[in-house]
Amino acid sequence: MTNISFNSEDLVVDWISFNLAGLTDITLLTHRLLPYFNVSVVTENQSQINFYNCRDSYNVLLRQYRKTYWVGTQIIFSGKNGAYFYKLIKTHKFDWSILNFDGHSLSLSRVDLCFSRSNDLDHTSKLFDSFLVD
Repeated sequence: MTNISFNSEDLVVDWISFNLAGLTDITLLTHRLLPYFNVSVVTENQSQINFYNCRDSYNVLLRQYRKTYWVGTQIIFSGKNGAYFYKLIKTHKFDWSILNFDGHSLSLSRVDLCFSRSNDLDHTSKLFDSFLVD
């Protein structure tokens, strides 16, 4: 059996986001994420506040919802930031406990993959389809 992975199939994580239901005070979450990422906070799509960790060039967006149908915070890693976050997960360098908050549930809300490869006689849609099924 072939050992297949995102890398072997030229797939790159392009977006990962989580929902933290009920979390509206993101002060502690911001401080917990700063060792890994620069943090931008958007509230109800109005104001934006940025917090910078000078040693990293990777970013995370915290989007707060307080008055809509859902109350909570989305944690969004997009583009190269999503790929970096996935790398931290795969290498066990991300401490999942920083996303634990009593009384608030964490759920995965979205994962996007990017696939880009030049045409090659060795690469067939059948091989790619079998990877997705596996």
